[in-house]
Amino acid sequence: MTGELLYFAYGSNLNRDDLAKWCQEHGLDYPLGEKLANAYLPDTRLIANYYSHFRRGGILNIKYQLGQATPGALFRVLPGGWNVLDIKGDTENMYKHLNIVALTDDGREHVAVAYQIDASKTSPVFMPLHPDYHRIVREGMAVHGIDAGVFTSVAEGRDPDYPIKHIFVYGTLMSEGPRHYLLAAWADLESCQPARVHGLLYNSWKGFPCMIPDVTGRSHVIGEIYTLTDPKKAFEILDIVETAKRYAATGAFFRRAIIEVTREDGSKCPAWTYFVDMSVEGMPRIPSGSWRTVIA
Repeated sequence: MTGELLYFAYGSNLNRDDLAKWCQEHGLDYPLGEKLANAYLPDTRLIANYYSHFRRGGILNIKYQLGQATPGALFRVLPGGWNVLDIKGDTENMYKHLNIVALTDDGREHVAVAYQIDASKTSPVFMPLHPDYHRIVREGMAVHGIDAGVFTSVAEGRDPDYPIKHIFVYGTLMSEGPRHYLLAAWADLESCQPARVHGLLYNSWKGFPCMIPDVTGRSHVIGEIYTLTDPKKAFEILDIVETAKRYAATGAFFRRAIIEVTREDGSKCPAWTYFVDMSVEGMPRIPSGSWRTVIA
């Protein structure tokens, strides 16, 4: 996990022009530095449940929902930048700091801060967005190459679909594996496709393999990709099976992450997977990247 504290933007602050205009109007320096990467805030979803007089309509917020993922971008913050973001977010009355772990599709975790509206100030009903705010957010997402599907649903007052609908498995959950049956209730087994990801595979000596990310892109792990029919229910069970705890918790053997998957036909998509969250010291590397070569 990266140690630098980053800022996770998911709404209007994705739009540099809008943020710069606000800073100029208030005599403040622009707060954000280099963009690190597009990322997801796991187990959260976008919601519009606060009326902003400044925006003349509803504005985006986030709330917990297992299996969901909020798309956004990670930024470094310039000296004094947190103070500027706090002023814009009116942290004394509206937004609060939320310490989070953001996920990038190379399998890595990043410590970050997102802003969440104080629950005591939110509405129990949908707050329609003003067209200007809608445009500002959509333009910001477009600049950063963020899929606006989730935002479109929320802006229309609908529950968003899951932006990450697939799971990559590489060990006992694969077809013919001893725990494959666990996927039957929440995955379309007919959707199974051979796939690979950038990673390093190790033998735990406990009857299952362990994977860690390979950000160099030189090594692959071979497995299968499935479409999840109900991510929430899937992770209610799989997180327990894999002893994966809430993000930033300690003592987990595995952690649930996001990784870019390459299917057999060459197409790519993000998918959930489980990386080992403990040291692999003493575990032998599996050079082939395939668990099936070990158990064959």
